[in-house]
Amino acid sequence: MKEYFKNMKDRKFIISIILMLVTQQFTYAFLKLFQSNFHVFDHIIDMKIPFIPQFIIIYNLFYPVVFFFFYNMFNKDKDTYYKGIIAGILGFIIADIIFLIYPTIMIRPDITNLNIDPINKLILYITYKVDTPAINCFPSMHCVFCFQTLYSVLKCKGYNHKGLSSILLILIIASTLFVKQHYFIDVVAALIIVIICNIISEIIYKLYKKEK
Repeated sequence: MKEYFKNMKDRKFIISIILMLVTQQFTYAFLKLFQSNFHVFDHIIDMKIPFIPQFIIIYNLFYPVVFFFFYNMFNKDKDTYYKGIIAGILGFIIADIIFLIYPTIMIRPDITNLNIDPINKLILYITYKVDTPAINCFPSMHCVFCFQTLYSVLKCKGYNHKGLSSILLILIIASTLFVKQHYFIDVVAALIIVIICNIISEIIYKLYKKEK
């Protein structure tokens, strides 16, 4: 445990991961000041997807899970880690451009009279409240980061428990649909963006390593 906290002081990891997350959150909030005419992307598929509010706990595991998984990658395989960071930044840039050009909004269910246990209801209420209005949903940033983490975990050399990590990330992705934070197309768009960004990231990293 002592060694773990000692490793956590590695400035390269702290700076790179926090810089990426903070920059995205700042940009996300800044873009809201210039947006209007929001579009709704609901589809017949979304009507078939049930509202399962209990998934809100899994949905909110997003930040600690992604942080922990990337921390493990940083210690196991730095090449995969930095490629993932590059791809993540590219994904954020593409998503922000889409947000600006084609802003979207999510129509959420009314949870006022929702009959579930008080803890899940409170977490759901706080989550909805913090992310109100529910705009800039296409693509899902939650899913961009989860798909990127999943890709990096599977590529990472020496990473333990890849199966369990993959299942947890897939559940977080599914939770965005079950708690009605995103439409199905938002998830598909996130996957496409991650695939493209990882192709570009591989090229950028190879050029960087060659010059070095």
